[in-house]
Amino acid sequence: MADKPSLNRPLELFNLEKVDRDIFSWNGKNVGYKRIFGGQVMAQTLIAAYKTVNVEHFAHSFHSYFIRPGNMEKPITFTVDRIRDGKSFTTRSVKAIQDGEVIFNCSISFQKREKGFEHQVDMPDVPEPETLKSEQELREDILKELKMKKEDMPMFFRQQEIEMRPVEKQNYFKPERMPPYKNTWIKNEGKLPDDQVIQQAFLLYISDMGLLGAANNSVGVNFLTKNLQNASLDHAMWFHRKLDLNGWFLYTIESPITRNARGFSRGSIFSRDGKLIASCTQEGLIRLWDD
Repeated sequence: MADKPSLNRPLELFNLEKVDRDIFSWNGKNVGYKRIFGGQVMAQTLIAAYKTVNVEHFAHSFHSYFIRPGNMEKPITFTVDRIRDGKSFTTRSVKAIQDGEVIFNCSISFQKREKGFEHQVDMPDVPEPETLKSEQELREDILKELKMKKEDMPMFFRQQEIEMRPVEKQNYFKPERMPPYKNTWIKNEGKLPDDQVIQQAFLLYISDMGLLGAANNSVGVNFLTKNLQNASLDHAMWFHRKLDLNGWFLYTIESPITRNARGFSRGSIFSRDGKLIASCTQEGLIRLWDD
């Protein structure tokens, strides 16, 4: 288990109950605000798929679509289709269902570890995490400037499973167009088990934090903007290396384009020593309603 209570929450989400051979369920407390957090459902579908896969195969590619908002008050059923079991590659399709309707589906490819050619891009040259303020400290500075208290903005200071130290600062109460990229150092608030299934599920869980934010920044809006509707539409992730997330890692995100009420972002996740450990992409709804 985790060292701190804040990390227990996502780890508990990974404890799915087996209903039948390829059917699993989650009957615990969902996380999110008004609707189930997308990272939760993504991580849980990965866990469900792993329960049907040979332990020698590990996920390398995850592609998904958010179809309907998840109801915070209801359980989720996960059904796994065994598309293919091969010597090197295994494929699974997973659906998350509430009230008989699919709210999320994904395809996951697993592969045995192999030797081969290697190449990767360099990690961005950014300040070290020890030289930066945490996201919480930056938000406290903003409230002091506005002469407000934490109690006035409870969602602004909700407990996180991770500590984030952004390189690029922003004032959420004074939104402005920013360059279409962001870099954030991340560290767990606790210790994750040395289990690749759990490590991959956790990275998938937190990868949904900030991708759409980069697209928002590029057009000068954020989650506090009046009449803004944000929602993840799809999400893809590729795992490049064996994970060890018990230390600082860098999440660098860029948003190449925003148009037609959709923002597109892609992220690269680097270990502290510069190894590219995972990549992801996401398209999200950015809709500003009239008054």
